[in-house]
Amino acid sequence: FLGCLFYVYFILVTLCIPVFTNMSKQPFSTKTLVLSIFHATLPGTFVLLLSFFAFLHCWLNAFAEMLRFADRMFYKDWWNSTSFANYYRTWNVVVHDWLYNYMYRDFHWLLNKRFRTVAMLSVFLISAAVHEYVFIVSLGFFYPVMFCLFAIFGVLFNFILNDRRKSPVWNVIMWTFLFIGQGIQVCLYCQEWYAQIHCPLK
Repeated sequence: FLGCLFYVYFILVTLCIPVFTNMSKQPFSTKTLVLSIFHATLPGTFVLLLSFFAFLHCWLNAFAEMLRFADRMFYKDWWNSTSFANYYRTWNVVVHDWLYNYMYRDFHWLLNKRFRTVAMLSVFLISAAVHEYVFIVSLGFFYPVMFCLFAIFGVLFNFILNDRRKSPVWNVIMWTFLFIGQGIQVCLYCQEWYAQIHCPLK
């Protein structure tokens, strides 16, 4: 776990800080933004995988071992998913099962079991808001990149890349979108971080 944190720090220091520190001194252009997103794709993917391993594997398994918790199904083989619907179900089984049992089923029941899509959208919005809140607390500013990616594009991909997609090609497409999404997040959050430093509101 500590090794993952150190490696994330190393990635940010070597691959992100030099690029985005200098970027804040350059005039903004679409070309610069696109190039910085692609530059942030690799470190963003590393951070995603390290966060997964640190929390969903190391942290939860450590507490399960200490508490002698027998059920260790914290995640499934999300990396083999051919749809975003399956990815959301297998990436974090603990959170997915909690959302399904305590939110989705209640929404589904309240809506008389006729508006399944509305219940699903409600769960997505709440999950996106919680994810964004974690970013707000961690970074100290409100910049709803995570919320927009999760609540808008995440929902769209959930319906477009659904469980009917079985070909391995869709797994490549899913990973491609994950790479791009992580690049967008790292790029925009780094830009906003340095904007907060160089152009404070107060």
